[in-house]
Amino acid sequence: MTIRRRLAAVSAATFLTVLAACSTATPTTTHGPSEGQKTSPDAPLHGKTIAYIQTGSIPYYEYTKQGFEKAVTLLGGTPKTFNSNLDASAEVANVQNAITSKVDGVVLEPLSNATVKSDLSALDQAGIPTVVLYGYDPSLEKDAVGFQGTRYQDTGAAAGEQLKALAPNGQVAIITGTPGRADVDGFTTGFRQTLGADSRIVETLNGNYDRQTAIKATQDLITKYPQISGIFVHNEDMAIGVIQALGTRANQVAIVTQNGSPDGVDYLRKGLIKASIGWSPTQEGVLSARRLGDYFSGAPAAAPLCLTPFAVDTPAEPTKSVRWEPTDDVIANSLKTPCATPRP
Repeated sequence: MTIRRRLAAVSAATFLTVLAACSTATPTTTHGPSEGQKTSPDAPLHGKTIAYIQTGSIPYYEYTKQGFEKAVTLLGGTPKTFNSNLDASAEVANVQNAITSKVDGVVLEPLSNATVKSDLSALDQAGIPTVVLYGYDPSLEKDAVGFQGTRYQDTGAAAGEQLKALAPNGQVAIITGTPGRADVDGFTTGFRQTLGADSRIVETLNGNYDRQTAIKATQDLITKYPQISGIFVHNEDMAIGVIQALGTRANQVAIVTQNGSPDGVDYLRKGLIKASIGWSPTQEGVLSARRLGDYFSGAPAAAPLCLTPFAVDTPAEPTKSVRWEPTDDVIANSLKTPCATPRP
């Protein structure tokens, strides 16, 4: 599986999420740098060891790690990564390892919302400021410096707008990521609300964020509905499987997907993927590190949830969204990027 959700989240044609500075608010955590101990804004993480508790080794999280590590280094700190390898018990152990290692701050990317509360509680009790990548809950604001990520329902809604424009009539299907996850529920809800005509959606099939599973789901789909007009696929790795299953018919179906991964670019250029709602895990890693830098330097706190910008990639503009590759330009520009504004 190439990509998260979130794995991760615009109007017809080429909508780009409007960027605006996050609104200011008072810090949401009780543990803060004491007076006289604030760091320099030029190197806000100087002398600090910052941990990234990584969900797993799939590409999405690997790119997040690269963005995080480069940003922490540029901000004067030392990055340290603990990989949970998609194992909840390993995540719990990694939180304890970070505490035992006496890191100065943590970027936590949990496996699911179920583990966030206990992870944050342990880190908060240890006095370690934490930014959470995905897992926002207003009730947890007091235990975290901040939260980073896309808003799942927004990206699903953006995909719905694209598919509605590309295939205004006919049957539509959804191939989802792993059922029961918050990202999957949000993507699907936003898509359905924006598409509007639920009667057009003939099937919602589990692709499990896996290309081979998506191939089998598509084969079953086109056997039952050979005249399918459009398919919303929750990520590009699965979308490639859908294209493979459709074969020569792929050009006749409006395939809309998400994440803007490097794997999707060639399929966009060929017109086999008609639109992808793209955002960058690399940028998310950078923005999370920057949030901790602002905290240590005493900069005004942003709104509790900082939304990652997203954009629509199309065959005409296949790389419009921020790229995943952690180039110097991507890192530098991400350090200056304001949080995105939510959809109405």
